[in-house]
Amino acid sequence: MRWYTRSQRAMSTRRRQVGRAGVALALAGLLGGVWLAPATAGAQPVAPAAQRVVVLLPIEGSATQDLVADAESTLRGSLLARGARLPDRAAINLGLGLSPPTDAGALARAAQGMGATQVIRAALRPFAGQYNLSLSLVDAASGRTATREESIHHEDAGEVVGRMLDALLDPANWSAPPVDPTLAREAEARRLAEGEAARQRATTEAEAARRQREAEALAHPVRGYADGGPWAVGLSLVAGGRLSGVRAPSGMVLSGNAPAEASSAAVALRAEGAYALGALRGLEVAAAVMVLTTPTSAVGFGAGAQYTFPSSGRLPLRGTGGGLVGVWLGVAGARPTTLWLNPYVRAEWGFTPTVQAFLGLSLDVAPADNGGVTALGVMAGVRFRLGATAPAR
Repeated sequence: MRWYTRSQRAMSTRRRQVGRAGVALALAGLLGGVWLAPATAGAQPVAPAAQRVVVLLPIEGSATQDLVADAESTLRGSLLARGARLPDRAAINLGLGLSPPTDAGALARAAQGMGATQVIRAALRPFAGQYNLSLSLVDAASGRTATREESIHHEDAGEVVGRMLDALLDPANWSAPPVDPTLAREAEARRLAEGEAARQRATTEAEAARRQREAEALAHPVRGYADGGPWAVGLSLVAGGRLSGVRAPSGMVLSGNAPAEASSAAVALRAEGAYALGALRGLEVAAAVMVLTTPTSAVGFGAGAQYTFPSSGRLPLRGTGGGLVGVWLGVAGARPTTLWLNPYVRAEWGFTPTVQAFLGLSLDVAPADNGGVTALGVMAGVRFRLGATAPAR
């Protein structure tokens, strides 16, 4: 057994008390640290994702200086609270000039030159104990814009202005990017150039196709009929001579001409009409009126048919053959004396699908008991095709 003196026992007691106090203080510090750690962590400020540099232009509008100062102070405070950096008035005047531009594109370019991210323009209009505040934002990088307008009571200014700024600074509320006039002009110039190139290609291709068709037509002539409508009218002059003499009849003359008529010439005028039959290309029903002036005076009315042969090659030259059967009327006494037979052939040249000139031979035969008249003449005239134009074939 160990013995202690009174002083030794007191010293030992003090050591034990100091040791217990140190342990208690350490435990209390540990518990306090555990309790304070969440509160300290929650109190740390959150850094903004990106630093904004906002150019706040002088407030416009008809308001007192005090109201303008209050509104500008509220705006600046709200922007600073949202992590924005605001250039001072001297820097703004230096970057934008004393008269800032009003165009959004010019404002965006000026803000980029100052190193700003957005420009905000404010307009203030007081009325009846409150004021209207209009805020317009221009994004310096994209040129996109946003606008907000609110009626503000003085006591709610901070809350309303903060709500307006939150909406303005949200890119989801910005307008579509503006069209750069230079890029728009370049795009329009490209579009016009492409259109002109396409037209040139189409013209070149059409010309090449036309030349190809012409070359094929020259190499392989195609037989075709005249264009033009189904109806046709014409006028011609027939000049020739008689092929037969006139015998002396027993009490009868040839349609107004004395048997002793000595003229051997034959001259007549003809007017004709025709209609093309659709069932057979080239075939036409025809009718004509003939007025004979020499060697006798007579009129002939006839009807019949004619066929226009298709042309070969590219020349608009075609041949036509036909015949008429009708009545021969003597003008003197208006006495019909015989039938009128009129076969003819001619060549036609088409100046246009509507107009053709022709040249050919016409034989007029009018038999009678005194020999009648048989005359062969050269026919020359013109005819016109009327109606809807039919495609050539």
